[in-house]
Amino acid sequence: MLTVGSRITGKAIDVDYLGQGIVKHEEFVIFVKGMITDEVADIKITKLKKHFAEGVIVSLIERSNDRRHHEDEHLGSMDLIHMSDELQLLWQTKLTSDTLKKIADLDVTIEHIVTDHQFFNYRNKAVFHVMNRDQLSLGLYHEDGRGLYPIDHFVLSDSLTNHIIHILNQAKVLIDYTTFKQIAIRTNLEGEALVTLISTKKSFRGLKQMIDVLKEIKGVIGITLNIKDMDKRILGSKSFLMYGQSVIHEKVGTFSFPVTDQSFFQINVPVINIVYEMIKKHMIKNKKVIDAYSGVGSIGYYLSDQAKEVIMIESNIDACQMAEKVREEKHLKHVKIISGQVEKKIQEEDGDILIVDPPRNGLMPELVDHMLEKDYQQIFYLSCDLKTLARDLKRLHEKYNIKKVYPIRMFPQTTECETLVILEYK
Repeated sequence: MLTVGSRITGKAIDVDYLGQGIVKHEEFVIFVKGMITDEVADIKITKLKKHFAEGVIVSLIERSNDRRHHEDEHLGSMDLIHMSDELQLLWQTKLTSDTLKKIADLDVTIEHIVTDHQFFNYRNKAVFHVMNRDQLSLGLYHEDGRGLYPIDHFVLSDSLTNHIIHILNQAKVLIDYTTFKQIAIRTNLEGEALVTLISTKKSFRGLKQMIDVLKEIKGVIGITLNIKDMDKRILGSKSFLMYGQSVIHEKVGTFSFPVTDQSFFQINVPVINIVYEMIKKHMIKNKKVIDAYSGVGSIGYYLSDQAKEVIMIESNIDACQMAEKVREEKHLKHVKIISGQVEKKIQEEDGDILIVDPPRNGLMPELVDHMLEKDYQQIFYLSCDLKTLARDLKRLHEKYNIKKVYPIRMFPQTTECETLVILEYK
């Protein structure tokens, strides 16, 4: 009989959406972190429920050829780093197909996965935590929940970010870690960085010294101080400029977007350029396009040269202001920016093509109702969660044909799955 602490020998038959190996034993399904399909392992049971259990690998008996050892595999932010890059591509493609079938009962052809094959050093934004030490030391969370692990290099971040955190660690600045909490670094493809110091107070021990160190680093064009006002959120609502400029410009296509420390922007710009170009290639030309959840307008502006009119809808005021600056600079009179909730504002607008790029919880039911009432010629759905995507497609499929499903490998070494779905009115 299976109990917590018992040991079994099991073979993984698949890998789930959390990167856990799936092992069947008697009447139980056992989820084993870090196990790859077809591997056989000595497994220790750590948690037991009515019909499933969780376990850990004690030792591998049969090891996959696609398993690799990486020096950073202990970090919690990289839950697939033990898999080869090619296996990660296959895993995401299969997971996309399986999820659409299981949740929405959709048998669709999954297109070749979108990737630029840059599997490391691709992130243009990263947040590092200040460790509980009197001398500044930056860390990331350990994969087993044991707290922060000191780091001097993060393999997913670009070279400038890694250079900055190395210099900061070497500076040996004395700080008040009870007040100073995180450092966020945002970079662009031009080799520039905006550094944000995140603290619960506007002044704290070590602030001036850190600013002096950062100002001397080539590429740092701005330093902001963000006041953390909620425990469950990293960034607070207010930032102060401490040096240089408060925005960094990100280039997508021919457009340059001003981005603040508060703005959402794509973390992997080269891959998102590929995706936007795919949307442009499939989009019917000279139509009225609604870009919902538009952010700073990167999708809408990218498509604006082939659209009759572009209507952007975004609830974040900061993002709307940044989008407005681009519109004014480019003198794009056929672009309209609307500030407000998508579900409400879209009721007032007509369009031929709809683009949705919602947060992880997917589309609100009232927006799906609206999409079913309207006759959009095309819908482009960019998703960051396969389960909510499948849920929404189950309803949208009543009125729209699913023409293309593209998995997007936006975040290699992680279980994050982005997807582009192209729908056409039946």
